[in-house]
Amino acid sequence: MGKNVALILVLVLAASSILGVLSVKGETRTIVVPDDYASIQEALDNANDGDTIFVKKGVYVENPEIHKPVTLIGEDRDATVIDVTAGLKVERDNVTVTGFTIYDGWSGISLAANNCNISGNRITSTTTGIVLSNGYENYITGNIFESIGLSSAIQLNFANRNYVNNNYIDSCVEGIQIWQNSNNNTVIENTIINCQDHAIRFQYSNNNTIMRNNITNSGCGTSIYGSSNNSISNNYYVNNAIQFSANEDYYLTFGHNRSVNTINENYWSDYIGSDNNNDGKGDTPYVIDEYNKDNYPLMMPYRISPTPEPQIESFPTTLVIGITVAVVAVAIVGVGLLVYFKRARTKVK
Repeated sequence: MGKNVALILVLVLAASSILGVLSVKGETRTIVVPDDYASIQEALDNANDGDTIFVKKGVYVENPEIHKPVTLIGEDRDATVIDVTAGLKVERDNVTVTGFTIYDGWSGISLAANNCNISGNRITSTTTGIVLSNGYENYITGNIFESIGLSSAIQLNFANRNYVNNNYIDSCVEGIQIWQNSNNNTVIENTIINCQDHAIRFQYSNNNTIMRNNITNSGCGTSIYGSSNNSISNNYYVNNAIQFSANEDYYLTFGHNRSVNTINENYWSDYIGSDNNNDGKGDTPYVIDEYNKDNYPLMMPYRISPTPEPQIESFPTTLVIGITVAVVAVAIVGVGLLVYFKRARTKVK
């Protein structure tokens, strides 16, 4: 009898533990706009840390401000539209924003936080795209920028150790600006085409990595001013009015040593050298100016990965999974009790 009671207690305690874990996880909710709240901002105001806000298709005329660590998901990137004037602001760490079209405002997204993920969005017809200030270890990935009218699609100011990759930037005034002591950032596999001014511009920023980007048909492919120890390699420079500009006057005027940046193994559409040993690299350097050259210009470009469509869950399934696990746990306890009572009755008979 004592063993049977012990078995029941074990089963009950196991089920209680499982349900206890589920109840803790269940404290994070999924809020649906407009079902639960009419606007995105109202949903944000009523959310708790860790909640998911799922926004159904539609046009939302507002300027959301995010002050909590939440996940903001649009149902369909091209059909979930935020019509902004001041833009969407992220002012709290650990925020995810994905699956939206943001258009027709002064700013697309202003980000002043750390460890955020801004991915799978379309930003179009705004004055600026994404402006990241004073933030680190943020991911800006897989976004589309079109017709950014005054400044850059992506701008980093006093921002360190961020990742900008696999974005598509078309017909903007500028592509990516790395400004004002923005150091140790990684810019990789972006497509930047048809920019009126610079595709990528450095200013007073060091130790950044620029790699495998498609930089095509822009006013200036890459410009460097007052910046050192940046690595620019395996990029694809095609038909830019100025392929590369490295302004050394800053250092000469103020008496500093000349900046040193690594420019290596890029493809240049106007390179006219040969490859007699067939190693895929030109036998003579691609000369940018008297101070800068690419010693190993590529004869053929690297393949740049296309910007993927965002994979957005049609509706969050966390709650469904939790309920399923809870039901299974209760069923296990129930079966255990039935077996126990059946055996007990058999012994009585």
